[in-house]
Amino acid sequence: MASTFISVWVLLFALAGTAGASEILVAGDLQAAIAGASPGDTLIVPAGVYQPFTVDRPLTILGEGRPSVRAKTQNPAITIRGHGVQILGFQVDGVPKNQEDKFRFYMDLASRKPQYSLNQPNSGILVDGNDVLLEDMIVNGSEAGILVKYARNFTILNSSIQRCDIGLLIQEGSGGRVAGSTFQDCKKYGASIEASSGFSLERNQVIGNPGAGIMLKDSTGCTLRWNSFIENWQGLFLWNSSFCDLMENEADRNVYYGMVIASGSNNSILNNEARKTGGGGYGFQGFGISIQENSTYNLVAGNVLSENLNGLDLTRGCRFNLIFSNEIYENSNGIRLDKNENNLVYKNNFRRNLITGYDNASHNFWNGSVGNYYDDYRGRDRDGDGVGDDPYWIPKGSSCVVDWRPLMTPADGIVDIEEARLDLARYATYNPEDDLPYRMENDTIVIRKKEPGKTEPAKWWA
Repeated sequence: MASTFISVWVLLFALAGTAGASEILVAGDLQAAIAGASPGDTLIVPAGVYQPFTVDRPLTILGEGRPSVRAKTQNPAITIRGHGVQILGFQVDGVPKNQEDKFRFYMDLASRKPQYSLNQPNSGILVDGNDVLLEDMIVNGSEAGILVKYARNFTILNSSIQRCDIGLLIQEGSGGRVAGSTFQDCKKYGASIEASSGFSLERNQVIGNPGAGIMLKDSTGCTLRWNSFIENWQGLFLWNSSFCDLMENEADRNVYYGMVIASGSNNSILNNEARKTGGGGYGFQGFGISIQENSTYNLVAGNVLSENLNGLDLTRGCRFNLIFSNEIYENSNGIRLDKNENNLVYKNNFRRNLITGYDNASHNFWNGSVGNYYDDYRGRDRDGDGVGDDPYWIPKGSSCVVDWRPLMTPADGIVDIEEARLDLARYATYNPEDDLPYRMENDTIVIRKKEPGKTEPAKWWA
């Protein structure tokens, strides 16, 4: 992947950055060459097969002709224990998960202190240092292709991680970037970022992973942009993560979820595309984008959701989420809301869906100053203000929900986040105490009839 230009640039950068740095052509024992190198040196490693090695000082190790290193049980092919290390152009063949081999390994080391803990996965590359760069790497067939622990400013560029249990596993890291890389055919996750902050993932291809393409767990302040999630079980999964930006990603032909946010808050899901999720040979329901499990204050705007079994889904205790300016078309079910309250759904365009929407056992709001556009709306606009005078009843669900201000023509698609935040605070104001069979008006109790299990639409909520 790396061109001669990239290699020369990295080499010049490394040499310029350290006074007195040397360029060393490795002949034979790579570990011995590392031991003899000074901080800032560049080691040029020709094609060949090398034993596992450890880097404990700031060096640039540049592979020419794709040298390869094979990991062993509990012994990574490459171990990085220094800061400021750069490694480019290697192929790493890993070791799959094997508990029996791991147990024998530790029995053999009974008299010595091993570097690994017993519950740590076999990894192709182990990173335990800050400001590390991996570029133009190929990693195959490891329990954890690249394992990064407690590191700051870790970067991986233009690399391929394939056929691992977990392709990239980052634990308790901060800062850093993953860009231009491919994560493919990994059993559990293409990449998993756990308890970390400030990572950027851009322009990656995440393809054919039987679990989740990318898992972001217990993390904050991460950005995922311009990534493609194709034919995974779940494309992108955010779990208990907050203040993350998901922008301009593509989810195509994933089996169950294109993108899912579970127990997440204050995330921005903007201008993504999710299509053709669900079905296939499995017969599962599929969700283009799903917000679930008590997720709050998320913005879902400017997304295009098409040809899914379910375009957009909010379920199980989600509150104060803002769903606006999305294009939702040609899905079996455009949108499904279940067991939530105080979410605002407006300025969306619903076209050519088999069923526009469900709102079940919930108390959500389908209009602010205006509502949504529905291509099956048959009401009238007598005053010509572009807003229907007759309400649009959401066709499915037990909540008897109404859009009181349906649009006569499609919304313009302009995403004004600040205006939308104000509308959320202004219109999504349901208090469960208000959902009683009576209310006070001018110091008088007004009783309304209420069927068991149903909430009547009430004008004073609109």
